[in-house]
Formats: sequence, C-alpha cells, structure tokens
Amino acid sequence: MRRVPVVPSEPLASYPAFWPVLAAIFLGSFAGMYHVVSLNVSIPGFIHIFNTELRTVQWMLTGFTLASGIIVPVSGFAMDRFGCKRLFLMAIGGVTVSSILCALAWNVQTLIAFRIIQGLFCGLIQPISLALIYRTIHPKRQAFALSVWSFSTVLGTTIGPTLSGFLQTVDWHLIFLVTVPVGVVAWVVGYVILPQDWVSTAAQLDWRGLLFATAGSLLLLLLFGNMSHWGWHSALTWSMLLGGSGCFAAFIVQTLRSDHPLLQLRLLSNAQFVLSLAASLIMSFGLYSVVYFLPLFLAELQGLTPLATGLVFLPAAGCLTIATFASGRWYDKVGPAKLMIAGGAILFITTYYFSGIHAGTSIAAIMFWLALRNIGTGLAMTPATNASMSSVPQQWLGHASAMLNWLRQVFNAMALGICTSLFYARMNFHQSKAGESYQTAYVESVHDVFLLSSIIVACAVPIAMLLGKRLTAASIRTPKGSES
Repeated sequence: MRRVPVVPSEPLASYPAFWPVLAAIFLGSFAGMYHVVSLNVSIPGFIHIFNTELRTVQWMLTGFTLASGIIVPVSGFAMDRFGCKRLFLMAIGGVTVSSILCALAWNVQTLIAFRIIQGLFCGLIQPISLALIYRTIHPKRQAFALSVWSFSTVLGTTIGPTLSGFLQTVDWHLIFLVTVPVGVVAWVVGYVILPQDWVSTAAQLDWRGLLFATAGSLLLLLLFGNMSHWGWHSALTWSMLLGGSGCFAAFIVQTLRSDHPLLQLRLLSNAQFVLSLAASLIMSFGLYSVVYFLPLFLAELQGLTPLATGLVFLPAAGCLTIATFASGRWYDKVGPAKLMIAGGAILFITTYYFSGIHAGTSIAAIMFWLALRNIGTGLAMTPATNASMSSVPQQWLGHASAMLNWLRQVFNAMALGICTSLFYARMNFHQSKAGESYQTAYVESVHDVFLLSSIIVACAVPIAMLLGKRLTAASIRTPKGSES
C-alpha cells in the first residue's frame, strides 16, 4: 500500500464567536434537512397538481435521494481543496436557488430535475456542517455545539412533513419557498462570521475512486429503495446487490492504492472512530424503522390524519431536544460510552415495546413510549458522533465527516429497505393463514419489524461497553489533532 501524504494541520490561532458561528451552521443544516423530508407526506398531492401518476412523482423523492447519496463521498476532497467556508456558502446558496427553481417548475419533469439539483446541494450540507464544528469551535465547546447542530436536524425532520403538508393545502410553491429566507440569513451570517480555513492546493480528485463510489452508491440506493417491490427472488435485486458490492470492493482497492484517496480509509484503523460509528449505525436502524412504520400504523389502523400523526410525535420531539442538549452538557463529565450505553438500553427497551402494540393501544401510551424512546436516542446518538469525530486528526476532519454521513445514508437506506421487505414478506405469510384478517396480519407484520429492530439495536450496547474500555479521560477531553 502506498504511503499517503498528510496535509499539515493548521488550526485557527483564535476561535470566532461561538453563537454566531453556530447560528450559521444551525440555519444551514435546518434548511438542508427540511428538504430531505419535506415531500414525505406531500407526494400524493402532486399527482393531482400535475395530473400524473405515482410512479412519476415518486422520482421527486428517488432522484433527490440518489443525488444526495452520490455527492457525499466527494465532500471530503472538496473541503480539503476549497475550504469548509467556501463550500458551505456554495451549498447554502445552491439549496436556496434550487428551492426557488422548484417553486418555479412548470411541469412534473422540471420539478424532478430541480429536485435532483437540490439533492446535490443538500447532500453536501450535513458533512460540511459537521466538519465546521470541529474546525471553527473550541474543543471544550464542541460537544455542546454538536448537540445544538443535532437539534437542527431534529427540527428539520420533525416539522418538515407536517409543515409541507399544511403548505400544500395553501399553495404548493410555499413548500419550497419557506426555506429561502432561512438560506439567505445563513449565507449572510456565514459569509461575515465564518473564518477562512486552510486549503490544500495539493489535493487532487481520485476520479476512479469517485466513479466506483458513485456507481456503488447508486446501485445500492436503488436496490434498497425498491427491494420491497422487486423481492429477493428477482434477478434485478441480485444484479444490483452484486454490482453495488463489486463497485465498493473496487473503490476500497483503488483508495488503498491512490496517493490522493477520495476518502481516507486509514480512519478505519482508529478503534474509537470505528466503534463509535458502528454503534451509531446500529442504533439508527432501530430509529428509522419506528419513525417510518409507526406513522403508517397510526394511519392504517387508528385512522389518524398526517397532521394528527405529527402531533403524536411532537412531545417526543421535545424530549429528543432536551436529551440531545443534556448529552452535550454531560459529555465531558460522564463520557460518551456511559451515555451511549444508557441511551442504547432505553432505545432497545422502547423498540421492543412497540413490537407488542395493537389497534387498541392508546394514543397516550404511544406518545409516552415515543417520548421515552427519544430520550434514549438523544442520549446516545450525539455522543456517538462526537466520539467518532473527536478521535480524528485535524487534517482528516473533512474525510471523517464525509465517511460518517455517507455510511449513515447508505445504511439507513439499507435498514429501511430490509424492514419494508420484511414487512411485506410477513404480510403475505400472515395473510396466508386461515381466517386471519387483514388488520391482524398488518399488526403482526409490524410486530415482526419492530422485533427485528430491537434485536439489532441491542447489539449497540456491548459495542458501547467495548468503546468505554478503550477510552481514557485524555482522549475524551482532548481531541487528537486539536493542538499542534
């Protein structure tokens, strides 16, 4: 394996004002996350708006997801070559302009095209925002800053579907225009406040690595998004799986040979980074399975409207906010491992509870367990991210952020695809039983999905325990590469 040249670290001599920097990062991240989920409940409405069919308007989501997944791997190189500030301003400006273009779309085809462009810029915002926290904020305040940043993603994903559903009843153009003022403010504050960070003029783009990463991401995201329709016996399913896996294998070989790798795979030799990342990916499996299937359960079996479902999740969002901020405050005192163990245990117990819900389960009980579950999520997820990023040398922060967000996106798509495929397979099985009603089969299939999720989430606890054995007080409080 060739020796990879290391770009010298150039940390800031002094750090800019904490809250203005955090405000720019928060607003930019919120604008990006809002558009990730803004059409989740609005897609059916566009069928009537443009007088088309579901498989056409579905590309407003599919195209966006593919574009955002493809662009993430290149963000590490882009941050090294152009700097975080410049790339952040470009991403925010791109999201704002593409939102205006979406609002100006004159047919469904142009809206799909503008959504794909929007997906490219939204895919850049998260890794850039995460890297900015560790490049522009003092190490002693990074854990708290990360909790504030995490809240921006929570806020965007929480209010996005409900807000867009409401705006569609008023004027569908507002779904896209609502974040334009937010984007403008984020861009202006970022331009004035964010410092110019170091740039590596020697950074070169590994075109072969980019080709393999793009093809692998595209094939696997298409596979996981359509797994429930194609089924495991489809030749298309196995072709996508083998093709995507082969592209990723070629990407790894190319990266290890390259003098200028697209992503620094040497990060995977860092035990703290790998363990924290693994725990985060495992817990996100349980997180997304419940977030996706519980609204379907409430709508199908209890007849709740999208607005009513959003209100059911509202107290849980408040608890997630409180727990996220608390984990940032307790990070230095308690350490990430204990917070991850406590949060993972809560996430396992509450996910397992949902494997036993039924049509008669009260809304109050669902709201209580959702709130408790989000406390566990808030306690675990932010420390896992901070433990990963704080173990990375300064010059590799962009690569670490890109890898973390890239793997999360692919893994979350995989989790959703597996759960959806399992749900339909179990529906067919339960409905084949003599005398079993559709409602009973639906409930039992949801139980199977949540049971699988709880078993997988349980694996995060021993990983967090192993992480705790490897961490020392110095590694918790002083990120590697923060001092030069």
